[in-house]
Amino acid sequence: MELDLLPHDLVKIDIDEFFSDKELPSWVIDSLAKVPLVIIRRGKIIDGKVPVGVRGVKREQRFAGYIPSTAVGEGYVITPHSLIQNTWKNLPADRFELPAIKALPKIAPLLKKYQWGISGSVGFELASGQATAKMSSDLDLIWYENKHLSQGEANNLLEQLNQFGVHADFQVVYSQKGFSLEEFAKSTSNTILVKTAQGPKLSTDPWAEIEKD
Repeated sequence: MELDLLPHDLVKIDIDEFFSDKELPSWVIDSLAKVPLVIIRRGKIIDGKVPVGVRGVKREQRFAGYIPSTAVGEGYVITPHSLIQNTWKNLPADRFELPAIKALPKIAPLLKKYQWGISGSVGFELASGQATAKMSSDLDLIWYENKHLSQGEANNLLEQLNQFGVHADFQVVYSQKGFSLEEFAKSTSNTILVKTAQGPKLSTDPWAEIEKD
């Protein structure tokens, strides 16, 4: 059975299911013991090894590894899209002092007609219930569509999302590929960086690039 996983999805695991070719730092073990969630990375599932990552408390604490495909069962995957169902209403009141969380109830109506989701530290907090977002955190958003926008349309959307005192980092994700909507909107270059399962590449048309097999 082919797994329907996308970059930025979160998977609940048993700590023993995570492995890597490198020795695990102590913070990785501590993080998984506290919150047994891993993040799907871009890359193919080879020999039943699903590429995932672990996030720590600090921004620089990111560690790549794998889980077996058998560890991904029904109900174990938390998608960024599933986190938009007013899950922030369950957070303690003091968490709304953070700009990235405070902006959510205002940003959600602006994206009502889009297929979108929440990732990054805010998404991880909504999924885990652990206080991972900070005062300085961006609001990382995912857009699961390949509807082409002009630079003007992209700029207009970003202006709406960035009027609430926090930087909204909007990533266009389609299958294994993705790019920054902000980079596309602000670019004066002929090429945009597109992330793929094989690594980053430059494209003159990121919308067409993400539709390719």
